[in-house]
This record gives sequence, C-alpha cells and structure tokens, in this order.
Amino acid sequence: MGMRNCYKRDDIFTCRQEVHRRFDHRVSAFHVLCEKGCYPEGCVSFVWKCKLLGKGGRCPKGYRHVGSNCTQCRYYDEEKIHAHPELQVSAEAYVAFLAECAEFDEWLAGHARRPVEVGGRVSDIRPCLVKVLEGSRARTHLRGFLLRLERAYVGLQGFDDPIYLPVSRGQQERLRLAAGDRVEAEAWVRLDRGRLLGDRPRRLRVEERGGEAPPRWDGALLDCLGAVPLHDQPERCLRCERGVLVDVETPAGPGGPPRGRRRRELLCLEGIGRPNDCPYQALRELRAGVTVGLGEGRAATSPGSARRSARRDRAQNR
Repeated sequence: MGMRNCYKRDDIFTCRQEVHRRFDHRVSAFHVLCEKGCYPEGCVSFVWKCKLLGKGGRCPKGYRHVGSNCTQCRYYDEEKIHAHPELQVSAEAYVAFLAECAEFDEWLAGHARRPVEVGGRVSDIRPCLVKVLEGSRARTHLRGFLLRLERAYVGLQGFDDPIYLPVSRGQQERLRLAAGDRVEAEAWVRLDRGRLLGDRPRRLRVEERGGEAPPRWDGALLDCLGAVPLHDQPERCLRCERGVLVDVETPAGPGGPPRGRRRRELLCLEGIGRPNDCPYQALRELRAGVTVGLGEGRAATSPGSARRSARRDRAQNR
C-alpha cells in the first residue's frame, strides 16, 4: 500500500460559505489547514453591496456592479460574514488524520532539499496553461504540458494518489510523450495548492511506450485560443479530457492586490461554455465506432474541432 497525499482529501471538512456552494460545500484539507488556516476559529469575509443598485437605482458613476472603486462612495455598504468549517469525521478519526498529515509533512521535508527520482504511468497529458490578469485584460499563456502520473513513486516510496509532472515544449517534442507511457525523471518534489508536483524535471526518459498518439504543440495552441471558462466547475467537466484546471494569477502592483493573488479556474478546450448542452462525450463515442447514418458518411466532429479546423484553413490560405 502506497502513501496518500492527505491534503487532497475532501471528506474531512465542509464549509457553508457561499463561494463553496458550487463544490457542494466540500473543501480540501489543504484549503482549510494550509491556505486559510481557518479551523476551528473560522474566517471572516466581506460582501460588497450598493444601497442604490440593491434597490433598483442607478449608480452616479455608471457602474453596474460593486467593485474596488466603490469603497469611498457614500452608497457603498458591506456585509460581514463569519464562516466555520465543519468537521465531517469523528474526533478520533480527525486525530488520526492529523497524525497522517504530520507524517506526510516530515516525508516531504526530507525530499524537498534535492532532486529525487519521480516516475509512473502517464494516465493523462494536457496543455499546461496559466492565465495572467492585468487590470481588465487577461492573457493565457501555454507553458508546455502537464503529465498526470498514476501508480507513481518518489524515490522508493509509492503513492496511491497521482503525481503531476510539468514538461516543456522541447521535452515534449523530443520524447513525444503520450498517455500510457511509463516515464521517469529527476525533479524537485513540492506541494502545489494541495497536489503533489514534480517540478523542473530533468533527465526525463521513457521506460515503456503505451502506443497512444502524443499531443502536438500546434494543437495545444489552438486549444488555448478557443478555450472558455466554466465558472461553476461541474464534476462532469472536471473529469472530461477536454476540461483543464489552470492557474489564474493576479500580479501585485497598481490595480492589483498588495501581495498578488492566485486561484484556479476550469477551462473547456472545446470552447463550449454551457456544460448541459455539451455534445462532446456523445460525439466521442460516435467517433470511437458507433455507426450512425450521416448521409454522406462523413466522420462526426465536435463543435470545437470544427472551429479549430476552420481557423487552421484560414491560416493556410493567407
């Protein structure tokens, strides 16, 4: 039995704060214990309100929503909310969980001082995207690919939970990594918002090929251009191969928070912003071999694939 990343567990705490409603109020142990440190004291948040907009009036400055520019207005108001995470396990189970966290922290500290061997079977490989917010502008950058390793290990320690390994464009083009491959590298192991990451991998090598087609850089660029955010982060989209969690960074400085801010956002690489109307899984099954009379016998394509093909054709005709 391998080690578990205890900070990814979402069965320890729940929080009734409104921001967690889209996750059925489940929160990870990392969010409560490390990011917020809000158990058992709780945390305080403020909801911005406008005395005019709340009653159907019009803002003297023409704003439609309450924001950071409104704090000095005489119509500005705010509501203080004090939320407490709720424990979902017994007191004995929570003590055992804290002991597991202490053991994991000790192991991580012992492996964080130097590069160690990280390896496993690639179960998924997706574009590694980072969105940077600069005032009212947002730019999405493609920073290589992100491998998800199952049956992974760090040194001699096996893991029941996945380990993530970022690879650069050069590494991907040289090794042509794909799902099903078994890989190994030397990397710096650290926690990245609760997930275990093998950062800055070097001496990356393929131990065994899985036979799948590797993703291409130009395809990842097209995915980056056509991706749309999914604010509710539905479970079906999190599990879909075309759903990607990206880091959203707000740099510190003028117009931004004093210390910067970092969060995660779910993007749909197919460009479908309405999950309930998404035909991707059905079309994927059709492409996998389900025979359907399509008149002219052409292969079914998803809406996102059709848009990318049209964009590629326009670029070639210029």
